[in-house]
Amino acid sequence: MRALLLILLLLSQRAVAQSLLLNGGFEEPNICAEYRVHCAPEAWLYTIPSFDYYYIGAGRAHGGERFIAVVAGNYEKPYFRTFVRSRLLCAMRRGKTYRLQFFVKSPYPTMIDSLGVSFRADDPLFDKQPFPERTPSVFFRDARERAARIDSNWQRITIDYVARGDEAFLAFGNFRRGDWRYPSHPAIQHHNFFFIDDVTLLPLDPVERLCTDWRRRAAGVYEEDERHEYLQRRIKDNSELPPKPVELPPTKILHVDTLEVPDVLFATNSWELNKRALLALDSFMRKQQAFVLDSVVVEGHTDSLGTEEWNLELSANRAQAVATYLQYSIEVPVAARGFGRSRPIADNRTPQGRRRNRRVDIYVFIR
Repeated sequence: MRALLLILLLLSQRAVAQSLLLNGGFEEPNICAEYRVHCAPEAWLYTIPSFDYYYIGAGRAHGGERFIAVVAGNYEKPYFRTFVRSRLLCAMRRGKTYRLQFFVKSPYPTMIDSLGVSFRADDPLFDKQPFPERTPSVFFRDARERAARIDSNWQRITIDYVARGDEAFLAFGNFRRGDWRYPSHPAIQHHNFFFIDDVTLLPLDPVERLCTDWRRRAAGVYEEDERHEYLQRRIKDNSELPPKPVELPPTKILHVDTLEVPDVLFATNSWELNKRALLALDSFMRKQQAFVLDSVVVEGHTDSLGTEEWNLELSANRAQAVATYLQYSIEVPVAARGFGRSRPIADNRTPQGRRRNRRVDIYVFIR
């Protein structure tokens, strides 16, 4: 077999990246310092500390059992809003694009156009700007994608954000210049809520990974146990002289090595690897022993002949066969995916093109 080193031009979603945000599903509860109870999600703090909007209910959450509410307005109090913020694990790379995705719902569909997300270098907890003067990095209405609402009224929002390079915090809130004071649906203290669940922030560059000391930084974020009165005291103590902007270490960039396993190294219409394939895989992985591996992704592909169902099954099983064999010799995760005939690299109208399309691609991400 001749190993073909591929030039990777488009590697979107090939690697399993980790979110720059902790506890984006809000499933991990914080034990607050005052009352020693589960009163808030880990890693997320509100700008108005005397309120607790942490909800539980598998039938109400988008995923899991927990989600959060944010106040967009109050029927009785002018400009009463809350913002919820979290600290990033690592710095974004300037000029790189990051995909923020989350689910939102509100009893007021038009409210969502006023909501936004703010990426900041300084902590939003200590922002003294009046609400009408605050501006988001992106309004939800300007998102790359706003998926149709599902039965539970959750709507997926996808935002592609180009980083400045100094971002350390993210905050969700109502950035409408005018007030939002409508007769509320049944809610606590006449608040107009919107709800957030399942938040992820991922680099679009597949070779980008979290900074080296992200575990230590995650522990520091989880140590923020101030809620209620303790958080109110913290905000008050820092109101005159806010802390300096947080400087985070940048994410790291991985090297990628690749191998193409052609169709001839499998039994016909099967996912059984022949001896030549095993020798080629062994040779390729011996080459990787000189490096520190981060992860491996194996992708299976077919030509356009046959049914779509059979091609998906064949491609997935071939990818899994290769992944299983590789996993015996390495300790890092190996992910396997089958794409059937959906990603051709040659013309399926010719025998030569179909032969090229029947392949398994291996991507080794090296630290």
